[in-house]
Amino acid sequence: MLSHYPLLSFVPAALAYFDTSGFRPFGPGYNHGAYPEDYGVTGPPLDAVHDSQNAPTGLAVDDDHRVYLTYPRNSGQTPNNVVICTTFNDEEPWPNAAFQNCTEDQDPSTCFVNVQNIVLDSIGQLWVVDSGIPYTAEPGSDALYGGAKIMSFNQSGQHIRTYILSQDVLAHGMNANDVRINNTLGTNGYAFITDESTTIPQFWPADEGYVGSYDGELVYCWNGTQRNFCTTGADGIALASGNFYWGVLASRRFYYVPQSIVIDPNATDADVLAAVQDPGQCASEQAGFTADDLGRVYIFASEQNAIYYVDTQQSEVTETVNDTPPGGSGLVPAENYVVKTLVRNGMIQHADSGAIKDGWLYFGTNQLNCHRVGSTITPMHVAVPFVRSGYGLMDEGLQRR
Repeated sequence: MLSHYPLLSFVPAALAYFDTSGFRPFGPGYNHGAYPEDYGVTGPPLDAVHDSQNAPTGLAVDDDHRVYLTYPRNSGQTPNNVVICTTFNDEEPWPNAAFQNCTEDQDPSTCFVNVQNIVLDSIGQLWVVDSGIPYTAEPGSDALYGGAKIMSFNQSGQHIRTYILSQDVLAHGMNANDVRINNTLGTNGYAFITDESTTIPQFWPADEGYVGSYDGELVYCWNGTQRNFCTTGADGIALASGNFYWGVLASRRFYYVPQSIVIDPNATDADVLAAVQDPGQCASEQAGFTADDLGRVYIFASEQNAIYYVDTQQSEVTETVNDTPPGGSGLVPAENYVVKTLVRNGMIQHADSGAIKDGWLYFGTNQLNCHRVGSTITPMHVAVPFVRSGYGLMDEGLQRR
């Protein structure tokens, strides 16, 4: 704990307004007192498992701990859209080279146009979500019919089935960004897909006038010399505790809604809207989400070089919140959500997609905010108690029952 709290001033900036006459209130060297030279590092050490020379967005880990990545084509062509990591530095096209690029007259439902993410479902199938928007398309263009789709594969790379997004869905410029599968809903399960577009007839920014920050640098969206505030559609997504969680890049809020009402064919838009819960701000935009089987939702907090978490099952809560004691049963109400820091580290540069397998949380740090080549896939242990070197006590945020 700090024993004193020095008042700091940045002299070169202050000189523009006031003549200091060389006066220093505490003398030279005082600023070298008890304060962090950078910022606190929270959580256990991080282990790199793969290094990439390009920026992936999607990530999956299969039952044999093989890592899969997607290289979207939002900013240009990539040789391979989906790969499997074979060594720390090497990758191979997955499921094979033939899927990676559509030929001129090929049916776009049979190849990859612009895959955004790959995920593993609860029965061992791998799913890819393809926006169907070619890298050559003009901004705001509708996706190719047949190109916008989700495809399922087994872990040997055999194609199982393709589900094409309907033309009426694509007519408003839908940009499919992420997908999660719940195999237990209904007769055959449901896929939940986020739409990152901002071109639908009714669109409202989640946080009007939002200004983000990466590594201390503020982010605006410029149109020539015109300064604008950034707006985005839905981005990260997770399924937990019967709810559908999502966030928005240009916002520090996240939301959830019961999956049951989303799939109810009789529910109106007003019904769905009334069921949406807003737990409040979480101090960062959210580039991605994932969740474990105990109802803990992990939030990839890009602005804070961190990964947050929130427990959604009352049985996992370890503190009294709004007069509700820890433990018990049922779901945590939105007003009792307490977002905490799982890990914060300077190596976490725009964590995007993540996956949990056998107690390890894998996530990609695609460094989009750094505008430089190079990306690292990093795992950390989250599901069972452990003590790392240098930690005398297990961090409260890592305790699981």
